[in-house]
Order: sequence, then structure tokens, then C-alpha cells
Amino acid sequence: MNWKALFNLRGINFWWLASGVGLNLSWAIFVLLFVFRVLTAGIDTVENMQLVLMIAFFLGPLLIGWLVGRWADDGRGPTYGLISSFGGLPLILYAILPSGPLGLLVAVVAVAGGLNGGLLSQRRRRPE
Repeated sequence: MNWKALFNLRGINFWWLASGVGLNLSWAIFVLLFVFRVLTAGIDTVENMQLVLMIAFFLGPLLIGWLVGRWADDGRGPTYGLISSFGGLPLILYAILPSGPLGLLVAVVAVAGGLNGGLLSQRRRRPE
């Protein structure tokens, strides 16, 4: 995998990329509001919510990266997944980074989820 090619925006449909960024931002807002609501209600412990954050910020960008890569269908799925996963990063870092290294870990997990979703959106080649 050529990492420089993942950040090359030549030939990218910017409408699909913007929709991926917006979906990731919306997902981050939804998950953070849910987690903070549960924590302020005193229903669950912080350790369980850390696990929920890790799972949600992996699966959400994974699904969004897969959807946007499939919708665009131009062979650049990993680029769409990776760059669109940056949509929720500022909010994740702002909200969770003061709690310690968990914020950085959740940010890395979100980017990994987006990249994996973009990779999964690629069409498989048929053996000839």
C-alpha cells in the first residue's frame, strides 16, 4: 500500500468526501452525547464507557468508510475512508484528550476504522 497515494486528492469526488466527513462528525457527536449522558446519569462506570467509545469509534468510521467507498465506486475507497475519518477527530480530541491517553487511542482507532472500511469497500478482482 502506497501511503502517499492515500492522501492524493486527484480524481476524488469531493461531494462523497464531504458527505463522509459530515457523517463522521455526526457520528462523533451522537456517540459523545450518548456516553456523556450515561455517565452523568450514573448508570454505568467509566471503564465500561471507555470500551463503548473504542468500539463505537472503530465501527462507525468503518461503516462510513465502507459506504462512501462503495457509493463513490471509483477505486479510491481507502482514500475516502481515511480522509473522511478525520471528520470526527477534532471533536474526539477536544472531548476526550483531557482524560489522558485514552483520547489519543480513540483517535487512532477512529482513523484505523475509516481506513479499514475504505479497504473493505474495494471490489475484489476475479481470477482469470
